[in-house]
Amino acid sequence: MIDFGPAHRFYGAVRCTAARVGLSNYIPELLLRFGLPGMMTRIGVDPPVKVDLSLLRAQKLYHSLVFEHAEVLSAAFRARELPHFFAKGIALVGRVYEPGDRFFGDVDLYVPFEARDESVETLAQLGYVPLPEADQAGPPELRSALALEYALGTDIDRIGVDLHWTLDPVERLLPRRDRPIPQPVWDNVHVGKTFNVPMPEHHAAILAHHLVHTDLLHVRSLLDLAFVFQEFADDDGHDFLETCDQLRIGRFGATLAIILDRDLGVSRPAAQRDSSSGNAFLRRLNLEEWLTIVARSDPDDDNRITLGRIRRRLRILDHRPVRTLGADVFAPPSSFLAWRWGLPLWRARLLHVGQLARKVVQ
Repeated sequence: MIDFGPAHRFYGAVRCTAARVGLSNYIPELLLRFGLPGMMTRIGVDPPVKVDLSLLRAQKLYHSLVFEHAEVLSAAFRARELPHFFAKGIALVGRVYEPGDRFFGDVDLYVPFEARDESVETLAQLGYVPLPEADQAGPPELRSALALEYALGTDIDRIGVDLHWTLDPVERLLPRRDRPIPQPVWDNVHVGKTFNVPMPEHHAAILAHHLVHTDLLHVRSLLDLAFVFQEFADDDGHDFLETCDQLRIGRFGATLAIILDRDLGVSRPAAQRDSSSGNAFLRRLNLEEWLTIVARSDPDDDNRITLGRIRRRLRILDHRPVRTLGADVFAPPSSFLAWRWGLPLWRARLLHVGQLARKVVQ
């Protein structure tokens, strides 16, 4: 039985954040930014949130289509006996979320690296084609995922799939494909009635990694975590922290467990350990501070590297990776420069430096 208490607490924090940043008259817009207006409307928060009902109906229709596509994908991958699992929002539809509750744009599908080519072939047979190179996350030599889109339907049917075969290292700003999903995750994938999903402790670690990789901006994943934490068995918190350690986000994972307990009412003591030593940012981080960071950031920051995001990443990680983050900023791989700016490389480097200078000035 899912307890929706965390969602009510989240809504209370949204209202406090709105007052803090001077947006008390724009709570529906804030909820839309956080990706959760539908859920707050469905569960009946107090006071009620006034969201555009036509927007909610449109979201519900689109999300229903996304869910139908995910079911087709699941059936096809199971028929071919391809190892895979679904994660993030789509993995919680039907158990926690109903269509329209939580914003999600793409289906997050994970496969082992060695199954990558056959997975792309399977998706092609279902009508999915890769997005143009400019819309991918880096050049083929580096990327850890491939963005695809359904090409056989109408505009409303253009469902996206993010096919992941590794996880981007959080100590880098640009993608890399040398960080495999930990083997225990694959060894314990739960084969559900509709979808293959990670075990709760592993799913939680993947969500924590996603929060770090987006530099706290995709805050809806925190509410995902609250629901996934509810599914933990007594000792699952230890496995959650161990997986976070493997992903090099151990301190942040422990901080998340404290935030979930203190601010959202989901207590899993086995997932808690002292995470604040020497890190003032994590010591003071709570739900309202987190929502304030997102509310005050430019919505466009979700999809671009900014100085603010870099500074936040440095504060989040177990060890401050100044060297590796700096290398990606000032001296990115040649393959990335050629992919982003074209050849010759000397020209690409000049264009990159020019863009960097403009960002510093801003």
